[in-house]
Amino acid sequence: MFEHYLTYQKSDPRRQRRIAIASVVSGTLTFSGIIFVWAANKMNITKVDPPTVQFLMVQMSAEEAAPPPPPPPPPAAAETQEEEEKEEIPEEDVPEEIVQPKETPDKVPDVKKSAGGAKTNAVPGGVPGGVPGGVPGGVLGGVLGGQLGGQLGGVATKRDATQATAPKPIAVVMGNAIYKPDPEANKLAATKAGMFDKRPGTVSVFFCVDVDGKTADVKLKKKFPHNDPKVDEICRDTVKKWRFKPFMVGGKATKVCSEVDFNIKFN
Repeated sequence: MFEHYLTYQKSDPRRQRRIAIASVVSGTLTFSGIIFVWAANKMNITKVDPPTVQFLMVQMSAEEAAPPPPPPPPPAAAETQEEEEKEEIPEEDVPEEIVQPKETPDKVPDVKKSAGGAKTNAVPGGVPGGVPGGVPGGVLGGVLGGQLGGQLGGVATKRDATQATAPKPIAVVMGNAIYKPDPEANKLAATKAGMFDKRPGTVSVFFCVDVDGKTADVKLKKKFPHNDPKVDEICRDTVKKWRFKPFMVGGKATKVCSEVDFNIKFN
């Protein structure tokens, strides 16, 4: 009986090994579960609502530009100078009384000798000391071949046909438009004003149409009133993409300028 007890109470190495493995596995699983619960509480992932779709409306308004001011009157100094020059013109010599000569020469001379003995051609209305070939009624000190009413010493300039004239109304300029897209709504919605402020405003852009129909000299005339430079940049880049048919004046392409207003509204 005692031997039977000792036989069953003897330690089994395989049984001890299985118990050790089970202990290690259970401890590992318990520790992993604790670590997972701790990490999940730290992450604290919350569910958010999906973003809503926003719509943006852009309205363009055409305002006629004011007519150019009249040219300024000529300076008074030039008129005074012309009056002084006119006063300095000596009066014509009073013709001497013609006396019938006692003897009539065979040939009537058609040349008059001056005091120095030089021969000069008589010009009707001429002034003593004038230049041969001058214009009757000319002014002392004038330039030969000068324009009547021109400024003394002035330089003649020729106006280039491609030179830009006064700004034209936007409605007239848009009549020759070939490609004129509006500011992109998705870009405006992604700006600070489109995501947070959402207050409307107006942006004015000055531009010119070159002789080849492309926009040039694009400048910001009026900024977006709510201090968002990105909105100004989008409007300016939009005008740079516009294309027009060349404006013809006298059969020649001419550069014209205008100004456009963008009314920006956010939903």
